[in-house]
Amino acid sequence: DMEASGFAKALLIGVKSDIDKNIIKAYTQLGIIHIIAISGMHLDIIFKNLVFVTSHLPRKMFWRFIELAIVLITVWIYTFIAFASPSVVRASIFFSLFFVGTFLNQPKYTLNCIAGGILVILFFDIHSIYHIGLQLSYAAVIGIHLVHPRIQASIPIENPMIQSIWTNFSITIASQLTTLPLLLYYFGNLSAGFILGNMIMIPICNLLLQGLILLVLFPVSLCKILHWGQIIEIFMQKMNQIVHYIFTISPQPIHFSMIPIHYLLVYYLIFLYLSVWKKRFNQPLFRFSTKTA
Repeated sequence: DMEASGFAKALLIGVKSDIDKNIIKAYTQLGIIHIIAISGMHLDIIFKNLVFVTSHLPRKMFWRFIELAIVLITVWIYTFIAFASPSVVRASIFFSLFFVGTFLNQPKYTLNCIAGGILVILFFDIHSIYHIGLQLSYAAVIGIHLVHPRIQASIPIENPMIQSIWTNFSITIASQLTTLPLLLYYFGNLSAGFILGNMIMIPICNLLLQGLILLVLFPVSLCKILHWGQIIEIFMQKMNQIVHYIFTISPQPIHFSMIPIHYLLVYYLIFLYLSVWKKRFNQPLFRFSTKTA
């Protein structure tokens, strides 16, 4: 129906004109509006599925070059289909740098890709460094990259279903460690349902995106036989019902006094020291030199 169609368009290509405003309000108040905005999560799904398919090609140089071309062209075509919003452009630059580096057999140090992505963006617009969207995007990526593996490894779990839940929970916690100070600095309040909403909705939205991609790729006749469209529609309805329920049971946002900018800088310096320099080089921050970098 129209409601499900509007929600699907918002998820797939970022068009929110046909989506119910009450749904947008619930997602916004819970701080999970990024779920229905084109972001790195969308490109991550496309990128991983593409690489899974192209990895079956022969490993000779010609076929590796074909694989590189297929991945980069597909990623950037999707970027322009999604109207090249800043968030999807940032993600595309990151995945492009990462995959080109992999093609050239360079060491996979993700922080270099993150820094390279920021550098490319600043070449075109130096003032974008002040944009909260860019700051939150890269803060979340850094948190997930540096902290998530350690949180996840702290509790070894063998059951695959429980492991999946724990993985999503640890990703949520890791991203909050680097994005929460920015949110408090800019807005001064925190939704009580923020962590709960992210922990529950991100894996559900991931499944929905996979289903929508299959809906786009499958022939129409096969979708009708499998009733795939109806299954997706029911899934969307249940997903939005969960969001509305979390929204209704969540108390009012907690308000904080505005954080001074120097407190924010000190927090991130301590975070980077504990996460990178102390762990990687095992030496005090003041000894960190260009050579070790």
